[in-house]
Amino acid sequence: MNIHLRMTKVFMAAFLRRTPSVNALEPFTVNMRVWPMDLDFNLHKNNGRYLSCMDIGRMDLAFRAGLHRPMFKYKWMPLLGSSTIRYFKSLRPFQKFDLVTRIAGWDEKWVFIEQKFISKGHVYAVGTVKVLFRGADGNVPTKTLLHYAGINDESPVLPQWIADWHSADQALGKYIPKQ
Repeated sequence: MNIHLRMTKVFMAAFLRRTPSVNALEPFTVNMRVWPMDLDFNLHKNNGRYLSCMDIGRMDLAFRAGLHRPMFKYKWMPLLGSSTIRYFKSLRPFQKFDLVTRIAGWDEKWVFIEQKFISKGHVYAVGTVKVLFRGADGNVPTKTLLHYAGINDESPVLPQWIADWHSADQALGKYIPKQ
């Protein structure tokens, strides 16, 4: 199944759903399967397809959290700032898996999202991204974004490995010379 068809399925489900989730901090699961066009030469899920599936999981999260309304109304665009992924096992042809997506925490600029690929109780890969939304007037403040998602709490404490990754990512951004 093409990645666009998977995304269409998420959009259709979101529009048919009458209410968003009551708690956007809870994990959300999208059930998927490894299709032949997801495979690489080693006949397992291609590393790039993991990242594409993560896009779908994040869009599902945004819709379930009720962010699709302000996204369309204010023309907000979700932007990925950085990502990392760790592979543990190979997903094979036609294997079913769940993509579990959850908000791990946030700061003034970024929302950190953890995503796990799970099949038959085993974790096959874990990815983390930092995202923001941008509108016509620039970046949407995290506080505004979270308000629309029904989150008015302080950020949970980020897992240490995500905080370390974010620090390393910021250092990398300073290392790259400005052109």
